Amino acid sequence: MKIILIVDDEVDVTSTYAMLLQLHGFRTLTAANGRQALEVMAATPPDIVLSDCMMPLMDGIELSRRLRGDPRTAAIPIILMSAAPERHALSRAGYDVFLQKPVRFQELLAAIERLLPRR
Repeated sequence: MKIILIVDDEVDVTSTYAMLLQLHGFRTLTAANGRQALEVMAATPPDIVLSDCMMPLMDGIELSRRLRGDPRTAAIPIILMSAAPERHALSRAGYDVFLQKPVRFQELLAAIERLLPRR
């Protein structure tokens, strides 16, 4: 079962995505910000990271930079989401896919399926 880490400071977003992804056969982990995501990943490495861009303590851009800068996590696919498109346009964080919020679930699912290798 593939593991998806959902990183967002809005509890409604994380719980909704977690529920929908679980219904599609994924195991989900959640974190409220980039710092917490790094802690979660140290215990259970995910197969893909789905992160909001704007969060307290550590945003999604900094999280992406740190993941790409660490050889242990550099190959994990990252989907970055934001309601502010200008934030991602200036970023060189190394995420794989950017999705504009609000994200339709089918669009998210299609991006995940493109990024995850089949077992």
